Amino acid sequence: MTQTSAPSGALPAVAHRWPTLLGLGFAALSLLDMEDGRSLAFVVFLAALIYLGTAVLGKPGTVWALFIISTVAWVVLDKLEIDPWPGLVGGALSLIVLGLVGGLLRKPVLTAAQVPAMLLFGGAALLALTLSPQAGGFLVAAALIGHAVQDVLVWRAKQVVARSMAEFCMVLDFILGVGIVVLSL
Repeated sequence: MTQTSAPSGALPAVAHRWPTLLGLGFAALSLLDMEDGRSLAFVVFLAALIYLGTAVLGKPGTVWALFIISTVAWVVLDKLEIDPWPGLVGGALSLIVLGLVGGLLRKPVLTAAQVPAMLLFGGAALLALTLSPQAGGFLVAAALIGHAVQDVLVWRAKQVVARSMAEFCMVLDFILGVGIVVLSL
């Protein structure tokens, strides 16, 4: 009998870690384009919003579609110079209500936790926008690192969102959080 083995080498190992590489790429581009740490508050808000939306839908695989839709919408609104924050806040409040009415709080703890996570991380992002550049930047950095901790929990539990998104998000959030702190000092 002939045994076939998985391809060895660097390429398969790197290909297996595509979410990590994507997170590193997004983080690098975001930090290169950063005005001050507050300008990345939308990342915290979108991360919490996407996780909440996925929890409300109850389908972890939908997270990448939500990510693509929200990222494209953010870029389009930015290019058209339309303030996206009223829509983001309205969307978050709508998802919270849908989640509560739909029994989200009776789901497994990590899924149910997306409601308070949205309030915590979304509130931190909005508060950061009202603070000085340095204080707001540090608050965004803390929120990003906090969300990275949540990403690790979600990744390990294989709940709420697809593991690939949790991996992407934990890398992105942590690198952005640390990057904001380093660039602000």
